[in-house]
Amino acid sequence: MRQQQAEQTPISEVMHPHPHCVTEQQWVSELVSLFLDKGIGAAPVVDDTGKPIGLVSKTDVVHEIKEGHRGNRPEIEAPLQPWWDEKRLSQLTVGEIMTPSLYTFSPSTTVADATAAMAFEGLHHLPVVEDSGKLVGMLSALDLLDWFARQAGYQPADGHQGQVFKRPGQDT
Repeated sequence: MRQQQAEQTPISEVMHPHPHCVTEQQWVSELVSLFLDKGIGAAPVVDDTGKPIGLVSKTDVVHEIKEGHRGNRPEIEAPLQPWWDEKRLSQLTVGEIMTPSLYTFSPSTTVADATAAMAFEGLHHLPVVEDSGKLVGMLSALDLLDWFARQAGYQPADGHQGQVFKRPGQDT
């Protein structure tokens, strides 16, 4: 039954309909603040018309700290100094670290198809766009896990007695 539900449910019922977007010109330090303030792990990068042109994630930021953009950062033997990286991130734009190629799906794409694409391509976030190219939502791997757990009858718990979820049919 759950497989049939996944094959029939559009991702528009699972996605976040109002994603937090950024532009290529924004500073990476602003991006990090957005990630922390909003509790998100990625944001679509949009052009002046609001159409997605890329995606930037916490992983992109970590790669930049660790490796430097396109190898521009000289190798150093000493441990990284947090102030140095913070200064570096304040001098970089989102456009310099984003992933420009972008997988997108339409709101009518099924949960099953989106799950398969994300699993096989190693994607954690997926922008959802209309035929016109307008961004209408964002789907994350966690959104899909939440949907599958709820379809299986699991519910979030209130945290009493250390519970993080309620099993199907569990009242307390």
